[in-house]
Amino acid sequence: MGLETKIHPQVLKLWRIRGFMNSLPLVVVTLLYNFLFQIMPNTALPEAGIYITIGVTIIGGFLLIYVVPTLNYQSWRVEYKKDEIDFVSGILIKKRVTIPLIRIQNIESNKGPLTQKMGLMSLIISTAANSHKLPEMPDLEAIELQKRIQRLIQHSL
Repeated sequence: MGLETKIHPQVLKLWRIRGFMNSLPLVVVTLLYNFLFQIMPNTALPEAGIYITIGVTIIGGFLLIYVVPTLNYQSWRVEYKKDEIDFVSGILIKKRVTIPLIRIQNIESNKGPLTQKMGLMSLIISTAANSHKLPEMPDLEAIELQKRIQRLIQHSL
């Protein structure tokens, strides 16, 4: 059996911040609709649209900021075995990907401005067919994992 890891709790915070950023278009549409309704009250815009856009914004924001990141956080698992890496992810549909170590061609690290500020980094594992992105993890953990995978690859050859 291998080493199974869960996602670092800091990643949930990062995903919630991204969810907030993704919900901003909903807020813009709501504000724009309400603004247009205020400056043009005698138009074909239905008054109920104000309440519908506000409701969609609140529900969408709640889903994008709280529900989806929490469910993703609970569903992600990575297991590092002697000769393969096993990913399990997905909220409604569980996706399981097994990557044999001998198939790995490249391991990239990725840091955006937000992840850098939070001290996180993601790894992208490339094979001949696909690339698989691991969720963000603390910098030192990501570097150590990258080295561990490289050592496992060397020992499996």
